[in-house]
Amino acid sequence: MKKNFLLLTMLAFAIGLSAQNNMSLDQIRDNWSSKSIKLENASQANIMDFVTAFQKTWPTYSGRELIKFSKSKLQYENTDKVVDLKNGYVLYMEDDPEAVSDEHMEACFWNRKNGHKLLAVTISRVTPSELVVLCFYDYDPNTQTLTPEKSLNNLFTPSFPGYRYRAWLPQKGKNLVIEEFFGSITIKHTYSWDGMKPTNPKTTIDQLGNCQAQFNADYFGANENPFTQYAMLDIDHDGRPELVLRANDESFRAVYSIALTTSLLAGENGSRFLSFYNNAVCHSGSCGALCMSSVYVMLKESDVKSYLTDTSEWDMQLDSYSDSVFTLDGKEISKEEAKKMLRTLGEAYEPDLKWTRMAVD
Repeated sequence: MKKNFLLLTMLAFAIGLSAQNNMSLDQIRDNWSSKSIKLENASQANIMDFVTAFQKTWPTYSGRELIKFSKSKLQYENTDKVVDLKNGYVLYMEDDPEAVSDEHMEACFWNRKNGHKLLAVTISRVTPSELVVLCFYDYDPNTQTLTPEKSLNNLFTPSFPGYRYRAWLPQKGKNLVIEEFFGSITIKHTYSWDGMKPTNPKTTIDQLGNCQAQFNADYFGANENPFTQYAMLDIDHDGRPELVLRANDESFRAVYSIALTTSLLAGENGSRFLSFYNNAVCHSGSCGALCMSSVYVMLKESDVKSYLTDTSEWDMQLDSYSDSVFTLDGKEISKEEAKKMLRTLGEAYEPDLKWTRMAVD
């Protein structure tokens, strides 16, 4: 019994010591651009020379395991762990469910037109919280030094903070790909290589066709004005965004729930207009011949909580619109009850959205 306890104690100590020798990804994210890395005796440096030098400066679990794997006979037999010296690419993905870390490491380099190389290292984790670290270094073969490429420190800015994304470095070809994952949609940014750096990202949304079809079915004129830009907005303040799309002329816009499924909440097309409220989005305007309506789509936890509709029809005898008729989820309610609900929404506001252009056919 004492022997088993001693073995367990020694194992726990070894694991703790190993963890202490590693840098946290938060530390690397905050500090990688502050320190150059000198290679030793590497005039013809390959990708593993770069990774080994990086590991000495910024030690991680995944870096250590990758170096161990690079010395094994399995290096070309496992798609989760790759050492490709020819193409200047390595990958380490932890596939052991009992491993002490779930880190993912990937590294590659591009040949720059000035005779240098550009090294990229990306390290990510899922627990205890999602984090991706993307580092870039210029390698000068004359000085055998990796210098942080600070101009690329902010190459990518997430569309919405706190959401999962993953950077994929090229094993073949030259394009860097970053994918963002938002419930029912994936946003993909593909950066091309200009001879010195990844640049000119082309952005696509995998559910864009579905979004356009939903809008086209409900809003006249949408076929001639396809969506070309997107933005994110957390309407109900639950930490999960809604997707906003718009066309080039900005007169066609639409708002979608994307937390679980992709569903159209409200749209704007020249006869219907969008407005935003606390926990709600509204589309208002013509609802047919001699009819006006405002539909307030109230959200809770990124899903529709209820629909409040205010409808007025033209009264030919009075030569004006009739008093509003209010319905809540299709059932008529009193004017007093409706006004009380509307007061909880506050004043309408126009959100300050950051628009990103998409690559569309």
